[in-house]
Amino acid sequence: MNGEVQHFLELLWGMTEKELRARYKHTVFGFFWLVANPILQMAVIGFVFTFLLKQPVKNYYFFLFIGLLVWNFFSLSLSKATPSIVYERSLIKKARFPHAVIPISIILSNFVHFFLAFLLFLFPVLFLGTLSMLSLPIILFSFALLLTFAIGLSLLVTSLNVRFRDVNFFVSALLIIWFYATPIMYALTMIPRHLLWLWRFNPLTSILQLLQMAMLGLPGPGPAMLASNVGVIIITTILGIAVFTHESKNFDDWL
Repeated sequence: MNGEVQHFLELLWGMTEKELRARYKHTVFGFFWLVANPILQMAVIGFVFTFLLKQPVKNYYFFLFIGLLVWNFFSLSLSKATPSIVYERSLIKKARFPHAVIPISIILSNFVHFFLAFLLFLFPVLFLGTLSMLSLPIILFSFALLLTFAIGLSLLVTSLNVRFRDVNFFVSALLIIWFYATPIMYALTMIPRHLLWLWRFNPLTSILQLLQMAMLGLPGPGPAMLASNVGVIIITTILGIAVFTHESKNFDDWL
């Protein structure tokens, strides 16, 4: 059993390293693109929404940047992981190895980029004076939730996409809607109370609110919101692992 775990971890490390090396290969600016995209998005969205928001959000550009960092990691991970097994069909047919390594390595490589961009973002946040002793454990907890949810959901949709190729198109369409259903450009306090139950099905809600609380001193998620979001993450992860484990036995037949 220990040998299997070690083999899995070695494969995971190797494929994650491969993903990291390939991402910015032959680029001029390299890791500059870690923050370039969210900065451009923040500038455009922030300029427009500062005129539209009825209730101004304190430190709005920082608020927006946190949301965009999280969203870019999550959406890129999900969109790249979903067809990953299909794209690696030749590798799967040539060698026997844990197939889960493929989507998880994509997510981990994206998480490394997300984490580095987040570290760069910490420098301007320090000047706001909103960080406290509780910030670090809250940030680490939100990172754990984000990574767990991304892996669990990716395993689920990746395995289903091997049998039903429409899943990849469905995920692409869903991400467009999901962006607006996540409090990235707006604070959750702007949502009418009778509609808040809808956001309890979106785990990114509590993840963002935890980061906003830790870094900007904004209100965190309520107990009901946090409990329901964590519940969705746990259920999604268990379901994702179970479905992937079951479906992966037939990948050779469907590829």
